[in-house]
Amino acid sequence: LKKFDDIVVKHFIDSLYIVKLIGLPSPLVDIGTGAGFPGIPLSIVKPDSRFILAEHRSKRVQFIKTVKKELALENVELYPHLVTEKSFFPVNGVITRALESINDTMSRVCHFLPHRGLILFMKGPGADEDLTHVSRENSRHFTIEDDISYTLPGTDYERRLITARKIVTDTVRTYTIMHDPQETPGTAISSKDNARFKELKKTADNVKKSPFTIVTGKKIITDIIGSEPTGITADKKTTLIIHDGYREHDHAFRDIITGFEKKRALVILKKSLYNELDTVHSGAPLLIMEKPVLQQWDHSMAQGCALAIPFQDPVNVGSVIRSAAGFGITTVIMLEGAASPWHPRAIRTSAGAVFTIRMVKGPSLEDLTTLCSEKKIPLLFLDAGGRDIETFTFPDSFVLVPGIEGPGLPDDLKTHALSIPLYGQVESLNASAAVSIALYEWRKRFKTLLRF
Repeated sequence: LKKFDDIVVKHFIDSLYIVKLIGLPSPLVDIGTGAGFPGIPLSIVKPDSRFILAEHRSKRVQFIKTVKKELALENVELYPHLVTEKSFFPVNGVITRALESINDTMSRVCHFLPHRGLILFMKGPGADEDLTHVSRENSRHFTIEDDISYTLPGTDYERRLITARKIVTDTVRTYTIMHDPQETPGTAISSKDNARFKELKKTADNVKKSPFTIVTGKKIITDIIGSEPTGITADKKTTLIIHDGYREHDHAFRDIITGFEKKRALVILKKSLYNELDTVHSGAPLLIMEKPVLQQWDHSMAQGCALAIPFQDPVNVGSVIRSAAGFGITTVIMLEGAASPWHPRAIRTSAGAVFTIRMVKGPSLEDLTTLCSEKKIPLLFLDAGGRDIETFTFPDSFVLVPGIEGPGLPDDLKTHALSIPLYGQVESLNASAAVSIALYEWRKRFKTLLRF
């Protein structure tokens, strides 16, 4: 376009006339804005609305930056990239002007457009073919809401404004390491020689000696930090880690990721590096946090059961702690030599119960038996050779040791043992199942005791 009248009508009036026909959603992303049409004219006449102008061609990007600066357009943001499945915008609407087919735009924006979000297609009069080629999948995701034919004032230029409303709730954001570090959400790490990664790898390789632990899984992480990562700082003590290409559908957890990003505590790792830290092979976000410090057991006993854990397998530790939390155990005593409850497998198997139940550091099993004898604290064990738990009367308060790995319970302690009767050909139950049954039996009778 070279004539002044053509430029005014076919660019500016063409961009602006739609405000007479429909209310604009805000924020609104203008995909393929080119030199800023329709986004720039709309941002001038709608100063209270927010616009994101998406354009990847460098000369046009520089031009838009100049326009934004010269006109002081505070309601305009520039996205200097192609809009792909990796792009994500917190918007309520999308607008395109003679960009591509309706179907292609629907596919391009469906992953980030929210439920009830609107796409505005600025088309010429021959858009019927576009509408007939909308795919079956996109027809399930969108409904055509308006199809308005109009003529630009003072001309015979025919136009159509077609709007599509998103009718499904699914959205997904992909987190990617970008070529421009400033465009990457969080800190990107792609090399195993990176100093930060080396620190993280030390934690993964030796959680028992490290002051940090690795928490796996969205639910556990959410339970630990809440919906807003308050107190999270950039001091590297608490870090959220995701892998390159990680996709998140849950908008609530996306808010958590954004919270870490704002506090400069989000790290995106190259997938191969992430796999070295994800020792439980979850593919989920990882939270690096300081391990809570366990206080020494002071030998005090509340009414009820204290559970002493001797297991060296972190999965058994986590499973038993989960059962303990479920049945209302007041105290868990981690015996000397037991696996750390802060091992990633223990945390994951416990479903986060290690962070909610009271845990203390205990002595060795041998010292525990001596100590309980001296303090006159009833000490019970679970063992296949013990008394039938169904006929046993539990003390008001006691310490329960749920089995011994390896050689089993020494003969001199079997007088303190309880057994769970089995009626099949199985000789024994795994630790978690045995503890759950034993605690159920105790809790059932303990509740009856409390009533009186």
